[in-house]
Amino acid sequence: MSQAELTSYRPLLYSIAYKLVGCTATAEDLVQDTFVNWLKTDKFKVKDVKAYLIKSITNSCFNYLNSIKKKKEQLMENVSLPQINFSPDFSSLDLRCEVTQALATMSKKLAPSERAVFMLKGLFNIDYSEITSILNKTSDNCRQLFSRAQTKLVDDKDRFNLDTDHLLNLVTNFKKATLGELTDLIDNLKRDIENK
Repeated sequence: MSQAELTSYRPLLYSIAYKLVGCTATAEDLVQDTFVNWLKTDKFKVKDVKAYLIKSITNSCFNYLNSIKKKKEQLMENVSLPQINFSPDFSSLDLRCEVTQALATMSKKLAPSERAVFMLKGLFNIDYSEITSILNKTSDNCRQLFSRAQTKLVDDKDRFNLDTDHLLNLVTNFKKATLGELTDLIDNLKRDIENK
């Protein structure tokens, strides 16, 4: 594959990265990393270059979002607070960019079941065996929902109207989940599936 052909995928990869991480600079960095990794790849093992690059940029975005979660967890572990009665508010803490836009994109593109599986598996790396128990779905069904979600996130088509109140609630519960409190997020996702 020529350099020009490879470069022709840049707008698509940038679009995917920006939709998932919601930050121009980060999206550009992730695309650049994807191209650097491509140079190290054994090209003979790649049957479909476009699919390979899409999978690569998607994984990079998930890794980036997971690293945000880990950094917040480390921050919480290292923060030494005085012994007074108050709860610190880390809701405005932004490690390069907010994930609100990524959650909005998911809300507009994914059905509740797809969004639930995608967030639990893709963003929090929960095993399918646990997801099946949480959502009362089969493992095969969860894998199909995850695959379908990945495809729809790449598509430019919005399928659902964005409810701003619902989005704010989802963002709040997502932030709690990044600090290890997954209960409210799981309840939120299950409620969405029941109310669809």
